[in-house]
Amino acid sequence: MMGAIARFSMQGPRQAALLAVLFAALPLMYWVSAAVVALVILSQGFNKGFNILLAALLPGVAWYAVQQDITIFVVVLGSAVMACVLRLSASLPKAISISVIAGLACIWLLPEFSPKWYGVLEQGSKEYNEALEERMSAQMIQQVQPWIFPILLGAVASMLQLFAIGALLLARNWQAKLFNPDGFKAEFHTLRLPYWYGAFAIGVFLMSGSNPFLGSWVPIILMPMFIMGISLVHGVIAMGQLSSQWLIGFYLSFLFFLPYMYALLILVAFLDLVFNFRNRLNDTA
Repeated sequence: MMGAIARFSMQGPRQAALLAVLFAALPLMYWVSAAVVALVILSQGFNKGFNILLAALLPGVAWYAVQQDITIFVVVLGSAVMACVLRLSASLPKAISISVIAGLACIWLLPEFSPKWYGVLEQGSKEYNEALEERMSAQMIQQVQPWIFPILLGAVASMLQLFAIGALLLARNWQAKLFNPDGFKAEFHTLRLPYWYGAFAIGVFLMSGSNPFLGSWVPIILMPMFIMGISLVHGVIAMGQLSSQWLIGFYLSFLFFLPYMYALLILVAFLDLVFNFRNRLNDTA
């Protein structure tokens, strides 16, 4: 199914535009539209991809008019920017590092352009705060309360960021299958963010302890580290020539231990920036 979408998109600009509009118009399928736009940019350049990008944003205008929903704009534009960076730099780590722009843009745009959904988040934060009051002391509530809404806002923004990254990776996979079989597998298995990004992430995390506003940045800054952790697991399993059942078990663990797996993968990604596990495994082999 996905391969057919990629092949049809590459038949011409009309076909690509048709798919971009169709999937952007369907509920919860905007990430496929973003992947189509990213594929055209990666394969044919931004000049040809720009028209497909405009077509993909048209349903976003309709969704915004009806529900004040900026999701399509954040995901499609975010994946398009990352695709441009990837095409120019040929560096997947750089492209994924740029994804923080999509998350931060969501934080800045949501209050002004989507007050309806911003109000929903505020109401959810208020209800969560009331639930905590029944379980925690007043002193602890006073310490935790300033960070509840910023972290909730950052978590929502990071989910849109994740969709944008997923669309880029899907487009890169499509491109590899069409023009360079197995090229994406090797690229993803060696995905490793630059050292400066790890230092930047630690700095934001430490400063967020005294600045609730930066608390909304933390989930966004950590999302590329999460992707790097997933890449590390794929790379180690491939290098060890282990059974695919390891990957099945790995993804099944998300169903039962998602918060713990999220934290563990981020921690492993930070450690990999220091120790470079895959390089050490290569040396051992």
